[in-house]
Amino acid sequence: MIVDVVLGFLGSGKTTFILNIMDMLLPREKLAVIVNEFGDIGIDGAVIGQKDTQVVELPSGCICCTLSRDLAGQVEMLAKNYAPQRLLIEPSGVATVRSLLQVLGSLRLERYLQELRIICIIDAVNFFSFYKQNRSYVESQMEAAGLIVINKSDLEIVEVVADIMSVALLYNQKAKIISTSFCKISLEDYYQAGQWLVDAPHHEELEHTHGTISQIPAIQDLEKMSFICNDSYLPYDFNLFLQSLKGEEFGQVLRAKGIVHLDQSGWVLFNLASGYVTVTPMQKGQSEGKMFVAGRYLRQEVMLSQLEKCKYRGT
Repeated sequence: MIVDVVLGFLGSGKTTFILNIMDMLLPREKLAVIVNEFGDIGIDGAVIGQKDTQVVELPSGCICCTLSRDLAGQVEMLAKNYAPQRLLIEPSGVATVRSLLQVLGSLRLERYLQELRIICIIDAVNFFSFYKQNRSYVESQMEAAGLIVINKSDLEIVEVVADIMSVALLYNQKAKIISTSFCKISLEDYYQAGQWLVDAPHHEELEHTHGTISQIPAIQDLEKMSFICNDSYLPYDFNLFLQSLKGEEFGQVLRAKGIVHLDQSGWVLFNLASGYVTVTPMQKGQSEGKMFVAGRYLRQEVMLSQLEKCKYRGT
């Protein structure tokens, strides 16, 4: 099977990219998806699971470190029992390239991999601030990629997007580089993404020497909160709550997403990334609501208190 690993930091647009690709590929190919989330509660799996495909969730941990054995086991299980033509893997936004390739390049999985490709999603709005703090992390992703997608280009000036493209070209002149919004690319561009030749060390039992996610300076002090929220919320009040996440009322919120039920509107997915909030309807009903927030100096009690005020309490 072909394995496509979609890399990118928190909020860059990895899930949106996968959803777009699935819309194009599902009529043509049998797909499976493995999703690894930074938070303790899986949200992306529920979103991707609305499509007609096999989805495996590996929440709470990094698949290139603490969950590496789980990743190898799930890839093998899917190959044996589901036999997809293509496996899409969405690591958490803190995964490192080399360690991922070590897992996927192990002798245990070699027989199942027809081709391995790396796709790097870049957040144009936050690129240079993040790059300044995490040069080696960003450069390693760009160097390994066969396709680099500069996402959210519509939210940045043309000169900044051009500068990002110059940085990408500096580290990888063989990759296909595309600037876009909402992670939309053509099927032709997707198929043209170059193959990454698996030359990572082969290990039956991998040793993980790269340490923990704290090696990435931008997330050394990153706090995360995950919680179940099964109440129904008033649309207007909940929207005010989401807008408040962009300020300092609840601390420095860098990323938030969740699935909640709104009174008279049904189940919706909300996302806060790059300072922008979006709310979109879910195609299917959900068994529970859930929310994930990442940032610094988070004031969880204040946040939950404000969320409580948004509850629909009946007539």
